[in-house]
Amino acid sequence: RRDTPSACMLTKSAIAAALLGCASAFSPATPALSGLTHRASACSMTMQADGVSRRDFFAAAAVGAAVVAPQVAFADVEYPNVPFLGGSDVVDVNNANIRVYTRFPGMYPAVATKIVRYGPYTSFNDMLEKGKFTPPEKDILIKYKDNLTALEPAPEYQIDNINNGLYR
Repeated sequence: RRDTPSACMLTKSAIAAALLGCASAFSPATPALSGLTHRASACSMTMQADGVSRRDFFAAAAVGAAVVAPQVAFADVEYPNVPFLGGSDVVDVNNANIRVYTRFPGMYPAVATKIVRYGPYTSFNDMLEKGKFTPPEKDILIKYKDNLTALEPAPEYQIDNINNGLYR
């Protein structure tokens, strides 16, 4: 398919305008560069709007960074219960993705779907009551009771417990 001549001309005009705009930013007549002066073979620049020198600006930025930096240290770097999302023998029924249950024969898809759909749970017995499981499904759950735990629900993991976006 060939582009029409007008489309090519429009593209070339847009590229020329972008290049002209970039080049004009470095023109001595540009207001942003009007603060540059040449004094004793050293360049200095002042911000014309409020008369703040670069030194004052960077000093204020350093103070601001010193105030903000300690707050970053308090951020959660990693969810402490990551092993229970499928990386160990014990699975957290409140936060684990539905695909984790494929490791337990008989649980996926029917039992796993009910676990994910009717949670969160406070305990294994709470899961048995809320889950609307049939007697054979309860037998499967009881078989894997030691492999299931109910930790505090974490919203960032619950949102993806049915579909985590991993496809093969």
